[in-house]
Amino acid sequence: MKNKKEYPYLCESRLSYIYRCIKCGAFIKKGMHVCYRCEHVFSKEDVDIMIKQYRENYKKNCHHKLYFVVFITTIICALLF
Repeated sequence: MKNKKEYPYLCESRLSYIYRCIKCGAFIKKGMHVCYRCEHVFSKEDVDIMIKQYRENYKKNCHHKLYFVVFITTIICALLF
């Protein structure tokens, strides 16, 4: 597979970059087989490790969604009352 030179900070949809390269730490777009920064080719084990790290990070950062919902609810209540 030919390496595509895509940079996550220039991409309109940053949400698609949810994984990190285990070699250099760059954000990797879902489905890419080669890191755009260090050109590391991901093996099956690398992919399993990246998915595991993503799930652990997702569980740790879930509270941000709760804060957002509470903030929006507070704003709506303040405007209505």
